[in-house]
Amino acid sequence: MDRLEVYPYHRLADEGRKTRRNKKRRALFLRKVQPTMRWRPKGFLTRILLVLRDRQAWADVLTWENLMVWAVVFILSRALILGEILPFGFAFIAAFYRKHPIRNLGIVLFSFLGLLTGPGGYLLWSNAVATGVLVTVMNYIRFPEGKRAITLPVLTASILLVSKSAFLCVQEPSFYQEMIIIFESLIAGVLTFVFIVAEEGISEHKAAWEFHFEDITAFSILAVGLILGLTGATFFHMSLTSILSRLGILTAAFLWGSGGGTMAGVLAGIVPAMSSQIFPEMFGIYAISGLVAGLFRNFTRLGVIIGFMLGSLLLSVYMVDTRQAVVGVWETGVASVLFLLLPESLRERVPVQMVEGFMNKADKEDAALVDEYVQELARERVNRLSRIFEELSLALAETTEPQAVSKAERNYLNILFDEISQGFCKSCALYATCWDQDFYRTYKNLFEVFSLAESRGKVDSEEFPPSLRKRCLKCRDLASRINQVFEHLRVAEYWEGKLLESKELVSNQLRGISDIIKNLAGEIDLRTKVDQELRTRLLKETRKLGIKVHDAAPFITPDNQVYFRIVATSCTDGATCDTLAPTISLLMGETYGVCEKQCPRQMGKGRCEFTLSKAYSYRVVTGAAQLAKERVSGDSFTVATLKEGKELLVLSDGMGVGKRAFMESRAVVNLLEELLTGGFAKDVALKTINSVLLLRSPSETFATVDLCMIDLYSAEADFVKIGSAPSFIKRGAKVGVVTSSTPPIGILNNIETVSEKRALRAGDIIIMVTDGVLDSPRGREDRDIWLHRLLSEMEETDPQRISDLIINRALDRARGQPTDDMTVLVARIDGVKGS
Repeated sequence: MDRLEVYPYHRLADEGRKTRRNKKRRALFLRKVQPTMRWRPKGFLTRILLVLRDRQAWADVLTWENLMVWAVVFILSRALILGEILPFGFAFIAAFYRKHPIRNLGIVLFSFLGLLTGPGGYLLWSNAVATGVLVTVMNYIRFPEGKRAITLPVLTASILLVSKSAFLCVQEPSFYQEMIIIFESLIAGVLTFVFIVAEEGISEHKAAWEFHFEDITAFSILAVGLILGLTGATFFHMSLTSILSRLGILTAAFLWGSGGGTMAGVLAGIVPAMSSQIFPEMFGIYAISGLVAGLFRNFTRLGVIIGFMLGSLLLSVYMVDTRQAVVGVWETGVASVLFLLLPESLRERVPVQMVEGFMNKADKEDAALVDEYVQELARERVNRLSRIFEELSLALAETTEPQAVSKAERNYLNILFDEISQGFCKSCALYATCWDQDFYRTYKNLFEVFSLAESRGKVDSEEFPPSLRKRCLKCRDLASRINQVFEHLRVAEYWEGKLLESKELVSNQLRGISDIIKNLAGEIDLRTKVDQELRTRLLKETRKLGIKVHDAAPFITPDNQVYFRIVATSCTDGATCDTLAPTISLLMGETYGVCEKQCPRQMGKGRCEFTLSKAYSYRVVTGAAQLAKERVSGDSFTVATLKEGKELLVLSDGMGVGKRAFMESRAVVNLLEELLTGGFAKDVALKTINSVLLLRSPSETFATVDLCMIDLYSAEADFVKIGSAPSFIKRGAKVGVVTSSTPPIGILNNIETVSEKRALRAGDIIIMVTDGVLDSPRGREDRDIWLHRLLSEMEETDPQRISDLIINRALDRARGQPTDDMTVLVARIDGVKGS
């Protein structure tokens, strides 16, 4: 039956639900294009004609954004690499083909137009087929939320690889062409990811000053693709690629000086080579032109243009083709006009300039607020991690509490009764009598039997209560079953106890980790600053001296210590750092010296890095001697110079002897050195090490700590002794003693770090020993006296000889058989000339 349609006044056959649903979809699509249409046309061409007839539809379609996208896809579809690879167009289509039907139609059309203006034959048809397959798949596939940046590049590369490989098989298969296809697919996948970043920046309408490094890189690669796509395009016999390259060099020189201009020139010389149009002379012309243009940056834009032209003319004499040189002058003129037409606010809109401007205008108070905020944020993050471990510890501790244990015991009793009543007695003829009619007496009798079995380990039927023996028909079997169940429960209880012990141990370890993290969080200090004014002055001074310094960063620590981190061209004799030290000393008004340097493997090649700090007034000369009771000594020591100008001496004695004691002492020494070198306070470092040792099982051993930190500016020594032997300070014939009364580290949960400071001077000698040196078979009454007397009578000042003499004397006292490992660490304080 026909139905009457009001508009446009003609009859239509009833096409069913499916046809009506399709018409609704088409009408919805049409309304997006032309909201004023009241009737639903049939056919794709009809819709296009309607759009062409309506001015509002033209305004909605021909937006600046759509026109830019279509122009870019047209140019990128022509961008050839090595004469036969076209990855840019596919990547751009994949990244920008989304949620815009009219734009998508334009992207497809202009992409095919771009391919038609490029190479023909096999390349044209294979790329056309790949484009069609890519667009078709993009119309029907939906990407998971948040996974587009990962799945889309893989999909693009896969479509290109499959479609082009299939087309190649239809034509003439070639191994070379297949390798080209694989290479092109991989490049297209990477470029798709890059263009996704660019598309997000455009869709979010980001300003230039909001760009991150990823955005700058993405748009730079997009610009390279556009230049490649314009290869071969001319305007009045002038190359558009050359005009854009020169415009880019002028802009880079104006913004970033000679360095930026040179880099842009080198890049502009490389781009033509990527499209197989090799112009070797252009590398030098563009690079030199960018360099000279950057040197004239202070003379405004006109100076940049004059510098660029001078650089071009300097090398144009080497060009054999005179016509090409003349065309180059015209191209430079057009690029200069475009450069002058760029907005005056160009420098403010560039991200790097915005950052520098912000840093230069930043107020010190604002910087301090930002710094404090960052520091508090970092500390809060670490504290949050500490609370997580603390909660985990509490969660495990709840299962080891007495209430949980008593509940488990009650469960065992229930298991016993269930096993007997529901298992053993269930098939007995007297089950109803015992467990229903006389339940209380049965329960009481079995409870007495269970008590006997628990106390004696097993039970016999003769030990049953008389009432139970009279009533039960299977007393012997019941006794055997009870013993069997008890044996299983004892095994289960044993392993349950082991499990509870493990949980308690893990709970304590997690609590210890929480304490460690909490202590370290309190020491977070991010207040190190870079003095930009001092950096600028330093770079100027190094240029005057002719020293090739790539970077110089003056760091100011919270205690107002200034360190200079220098990156320079490597020298052949390793003396650049020593040459620069007097310059910095003159600049700062204080003596500075090299405290740390990293030279390359091959001198004179590459770069070197070194750190200069305020020159020390004192230096420490050390010597050590060691004698093991067994094959491996259980003592460990270290000597290190900290960045804050302190010499670190650490001596540790592991409990016992041999490899086990060595592992304990080595762990203490290494961890202590790393924490103190990392800038943590000695109290926090010692508490951290104590917590780490406590985290081990109770069977592990402990270690002593003998620590001495000598200030290289004031010669003040700071002693911290935890369970260690006395230390001695020798000044001429006088000998002082530094003792300790605290237990070794790793025994108590909380340790008290008692610090004892001594004012020293040049020539003083510090002697640190372990218990094995002082212990003697003669008893403990003269434990310290003999070493005190030896040091007061000794005239030797060389630290190594002193340590050897002490070890030999201690070995003589032990009659050649040491009772423990022996270690001696000696340090002499010397003044520095000129300080």
